[in-house]
Amino acid sequence: MGAVKKLKKPYVHSRHLVDLEVVETASTIHNPDGTSYTVEPGDVLSVNEFGEKNLVPENHLPYYFKVEKLADTNFYDRMAKGYEDMGQINLEEANVGHNANNRAEMLTAQLLAGKNNL
Repeated sequence: MGAVKKLKKPYVHSRHLVDLEVVETASTIHNPDGTSYTVEPGDVLSVNEFGEKNLVPENHLPYYFKVEKLADTNFYDRMAKGYEDMGQINLEEANVGHNANNRAEMLTAQLLAGKNNL
């Protein structure tokens, strides 16, 4: 990847997180979808998470904003664990309610049948 120089921070454009690269030598860019085009030194490329490279016109560069990447996905792991724990709590509460409902129906049936020692 000596033909391009990767800029330090990731950038975001609209809803897409991309890396910007500055082309250092004239070369041909080949995308995973089979498209290709020629770039010149000084051109800026945006690279998305799928490896697709797109030429960024100079007048579009102000629409790209630097963002900080998360150091790790620990936040998302904790969120997933929290949702899993909440799901377990909800399941337990639903089971308690279901068991209470069954017990109430059984006691009502016994009471109506005269089998209850009240």
